[in-house]
Amino acid sequence: MSMKRSDGLNEAETIDAHKTLRCEGFSITYQLDGSHFEIKPPVELGEGSCRSLLTQRYLQMTDFDLQFNRDIEARGEFRTPRTELIFCMGHGIEWGTSLKQDYFAIDTGESVLLHGGVRSENCIYLSGAGYRFLSIDMSPAQFERMTSGLTEDTRLQAGGGAGLFFGKNAITPSIRLILSQIADCSYSQGMRELYLEGKMLELMAVYLNESLFEADRISHTVKLSRDDMKSLRLAKEILQRDYLHPPTLAGLSRIICLNEFKLKKGFKEMFGYTVHAYVIEQRMQRAQQLLEHGNMTVSEAASRVGYVNVSHFSAAFRKKFGVRPGEYLISGRQRSLGTRM
Repeated sequence: MSMKRSDGLNEAETIDAHKTLRCEGFSITYQLDGSHFEIKPPVELGEGSCRSLLTQRYLQMTDFDLQFNRDIEARGEFRTPRTELIFCMGHGIEWGTSLKQDYFAIDTGESVLLHGGVRSENCIYLSGAGYRFLSIDMSPAQFERMTSGLTEDTRLQAGGGAGLFFGKNAITPSIRLILSQIADCSYSQGMRELYLEGKMLELMAVYLNESLFEADRISHTVKLSRDDMKSLRLAKEILQRDYLHPPTLAGLSRIICLNEFKLKKGFKEMFGYTVHAYVIEQRMQRAQQLLEHGNMTVSEAASRVGYVNVSHFSAAFRKKFGVRPGEYLISGRQRSLGTRM
């Protein structure tokens, strides 16, 4: 029988974990126990932050956005079972766990669902690499409650049940949109938690639907070496920076020193997009940011993201977000007015 705490939560529903970051001359341990926190490394160690938000449903969201200027050893101790849904938007990483002899790995554009018991973990953050992870953590009891409407077979596929489970998927465009909305949340403190809790639940629902019923599993149709993956990450950085005037496929292939076949197949495999689709994604994400504030016309936004033909821009925007850019612009102005009131 599970015990009730003073806050009304069953002991079986709590999560209790600690993580230590250390290198020569530096060590810090922070708790991943469902509390709100924000950690920033000292300037001599790196830059960025690690922020955590706990919702009323005892879902914990952690936004890890850090870059270190020296190699950092990280060790985690998970004192209670824990279910984690992790999205990797930056440099990938490998980590070991006491529940499995081999290493887990997550790369840019991937998500993983890790469902496991009491354990320890370890990894190395490399100097100069930009790490960006967003994770949703909960107790296995909470996860089982959230998936209670699924059939037993489907729940096992989702990571329910006893034992260790590690499932990997590509971050799809619909999930990428929600992640972008979470990152761009501009609500004030009182409404921010409510908004982010709703987005976390939406993210869980979309993830489960796509991973269980749309089966967008990452395949391995082309063998990629570590150097190949490094070249593909460089290609991604180039397209993020130069989405207005991206190089041709042949040109990009020459820049990153990778043949076109591996570029096309490997890029899709690692990041879930074709090269062309990724350029469109960058343009649409930027267009959404421009229209969000409501102080730019549709034609101005189209021009700023590389479209000469406004109708082509409108079609791409509607395909991506489900609304015309003019409608999104009006809603952005209304949100802006509501924030100032």
